[in-house]
This record gives sequence, C-alpha cells and structure tokens, in this order.
Amino acid sequence: MQLPHDPLRTPEIIEYVDQVLAKMDYKTLDKFSAAQFEADWRKWLADSSHNNMIGLDGMKHCAFCPGTTDAFGEFVSRYHDNRIRVSRSDFIITRVLSKAYGRNLCYLEDDELRAGDSLIISVPFSGNGAMHPEFDRIIDTCDSLDIPVFIDAAYFGISHGITYDLTRPCVKDIATSLSKNFVGNPLRLGVRFTKDLVDDSITIALLGANIFDKVNGYISSQLLRKFPQDWLMEKYMDKSKTVCERLNLKPTNTLTLAIGDESMQEYKRGDYIRVCISNHLSG
Repeated sequence: MQLPHDPLRTPEIIEYVDQVLAKMDYKTLDKFSAAQFEADWRKWLADSSHNNMIGLDGMKHCAFCPGTTDAFGEFVSRYHDNRIRVSRSDFIITRVLSKAYGRNLCYLEDDELRAGDSLIISVPFSGNGAMHPEFDRIIDTCDSLDIPVFIDAAYFGISHGITYDLTRPCVKDIATSLSKNFVGNPLRLGVRFTKDLVDDSITIALLGANIFDKVNGYISSQLLRKFPQDWLMEKYMDKSKTVCERLNLKPTNTLTLAIGDESMQEYKRGDYIRVCISNHLSG
C-alpha cells in the first residue's frame, strides 16, 4: 500500500487563488485562449533556476490536462499493443490503469527492457524523490530499442537539481501540474506536452474550437505569472532541510519527500522508505 503524497498548502497561494476566483467572470474566460495557457506554462518551466529543462521547444504540442493522471491513461491507451513498463516503486496509477485497460504490465525490476515495450517513469522519481538510480541506462536502452517514454514531472515545481533532456528520441510525452506544489487537490491544474500531434481526449477539443477547461486553465495561468518556481523553492528549501534534520530523515531533490531508516517500515514504497513531509512544511 503506497502512502499518498500530501500537497503543499501555502497561505499566500491559497489567498491568491481566492482573489482570482472572486474576480473571474464569463467574459474573461471566453477570451482566454489555449495559446495563452501554453505560453505561460512554457515560460514558467523555462525560467526555473533550480532545474534544467532541455528541448521543451521540441515538444511542439501542448494541451490542458487535469493534473497529470489523464495523461497516463492516454499514453497507456495509445500504445495498446505494447508491454507497459514501470518501476514497482513508482506512482501506482500505471498499475491501476494497466489492470483496468487489460494491458500487459511488467515491472522494471522483473525483466529487461525489450522492443515492443512502453515506459512510464517519474522525474524526479516518486520512489526516492531524486532520480531513478538507473535512469541514464534506462533512457539509453529506450533510445536504442525505440521504446516510447512518458515522463511524469509532477514534482517539477517542488524539486531542484534535476535535468530533463527532452531531446532524447524516446521521450514522447511529458506532463506536469500545480497540484502538489500550489493548490493541492481541489483544483486540477496540469499540462501535457508531446513531440507528435496526438488526437485523444486531451487534445481533441482544441482542434479548431479552442475548447478546454478554461476555468482551471485560467487559474493556472494566473498562478504561473504570479509565482515563479524559484519563489516556491526559496520559501521552502531551508525549511525542508531543517525538518529533515529534526526528524532524522535524509533530504532528497524534492522538498516534500525524504528518506527514512529501517525503523520506518510503515512508509516503505517499493524499494524505498519514502516519507512525505508536506504537512511539516506548510502546516
């Protein structure tokens, strides 16, 4: 049983969301465009001084996505004949969707990567809050075997020291959101980028009609303009280290995640004892 990742709840951000909601009106939403949504996301991702995202301009296709979860399902559906690969320590949704869709799922730990596989992997890795220990080898193998890769970047806004090389040929999709860093679960503020034009439930409404969830899309844009990623990192980075020291935990590249010792088996997640410290940071 995987323990959930509690989102940060930052008073300044919550107050600003209330202000945006209070001022929102139909005319504003009607004028809001997918192009503006995309431009705000691209700028926010590129402006981070704590992570390095290489090749985002090569991910030419962008669409609103409710969190990152919907993007998982579309990736699994798109490569329906492939064997789905994911680490046992990674986000549980891949297992849930593979079972629901009747897909052939094989954990990374149970077999080598083979042609005809599809890979879903989180960056930073949700198992340890850093990088999967064999990430470089895995991506090299995916490139050589033409294995499509989905990057789950849900922790981008609460991480540091991570390089996302989207120029790698195998990387087809990347999705991220503001759920874990800005607004938590009440709002679903995500985005997906793909190298290729994909017609699916995430993009189909945008084709010619500019129809998408403009309420959540507009709130996303307002937050991205107001709060650079660096603002959030500077607010919590020192506090995260202090909390880890106080609780005898090892810090990771993700502000809200730490590694515990063998006495903390209730937090075990696959091969790691991963402890979420969000409530200690924003509580």
